[in-house]
Amino acid sequence: MKRLILLFFVCIFVTTCVFAQMETTIVAKGMAAVRGVGPDAVLSARDEAINRALRNAVEQAVGSLIDSETMVQNFQLLDDQVYSEVKGYVKSYEIVDDNNGEGGIYQTRVKAVVLLGTLRKNLKAFNIVKEKLNKPRIMIVFSETVDGLEQPGQTVQTGMEKSFLNNDFKLIDKAQMEAVKLRDAAVYYENPTEAVALGRRFGAEVIVVGQVSSDLVDSSWPYGVCVFAYEAQATAKAIDVDSAQVIVSDGASAQARAGGRVPSARKAAKEAGVKLAGKMMDQIVENWRTKVYNTMDIQIVGFNADADNRLAFEKALEQVRGVRSVNERSFSRDVVIIDVTIDGALYKGFEEIINTLPDVDVKIKGKTQNRIDLDFL
Repeated sequence: MKRLILLFFVCIFVTTCVFAQMETTIVAKGMAAVRGVGPDAVLSARDEAINRALRNAVEQAVGSLIDSETMVQNFQLLDDQVYSEVKGYVKSYEIVDDNNGEGGIYQTRVKAVVLLGTLRKNLKAFNIVKEKLNKPRIMIVFSETVDGLEQPGQTVQTGMEKSFLNNDFKLIDKAQMEAVKLRDAAVYYENPTEAVALGRRFGAEVIVVGQVSSDLVDSSWPYGVCVFAYEAQATAKAIDVDSAQVIVSDGASAQARAGGRVPSARKAAKEAGVKLAGKMMDQIVENWRTKVYNTMDIQIVGFNADADNRLAFEKALEQVRGVRSVNERSFSRDVVIIDVTIDGALYKGFEEIINTLPDVDVKIKGKTQNRIDLDFL
């Protein structure tokens, strides 16, 4: 009987803990412009500010899930369809601060209880990160050696590709990869510029270049059978093709034993590749998530630029809400290169923002994930 009572209370305790973990309290801000005059205009702005605050609370809750999880599926986030029903994920809320619309901008701060359980269910159904970044494609290129000799097989590369595909990453078509010579893979790892050029040629937004070396560390003769022990060291870099920046750099190692040199070396390489794939995916996802929910860098290349139109363009950009910084990188021969840091929320509509800047006449002629080419008219 005592055991039954103890089991009953244990069940209650576990159930309570589970449900306690299904919700979290978030304090978030929201603001909206008061459009028009009179009480109705103020009330409309108040509703909009509250909705934005609740949306921000949901986004913060999503961020907490990403940071606390370890599996790569965590990058599957809520899309705009979910956010349009944001109150469905808010159990309750109270207004902490409210400026009543003073100065034409209604600002409010809420304390919201967000249902993490509901969010978790939808995290598996939607991919806002990929959608926001226009479903970026990844290219994977690896070189492999055993005891210092180049190997014709692609044990790690094939394993990495399988891991990425199993976790919903979009890869460059395998048939296209046939054009990449194995002997060139090491060059791409040592020379990011060459890697970026390769990624652009195949239309990838991110290229993962790496190398793995498997070396004999021990051998033994148990029961009269020779067993070889190999250790594999795998390293990789993920490079943003648009910016040519290394966004992830990591490594992994593994040991394996087998009755032959090649089987042992490949087994160690495969295990190291699996470990490395998990690390790379997690960090690539975090880089993408940061872009969407925090800030991201866009490079603007403007042609037919002169002293007047480029300065007017930069000044207009600086006035856009959500643009964090505008830095002219170079200006030469009528071409200006400008680095712009924006809030991730602006990314989807940033092209339209550029097209509607006041006192600026430009025509966008090309766009990739992190670069926009335009002509000054």
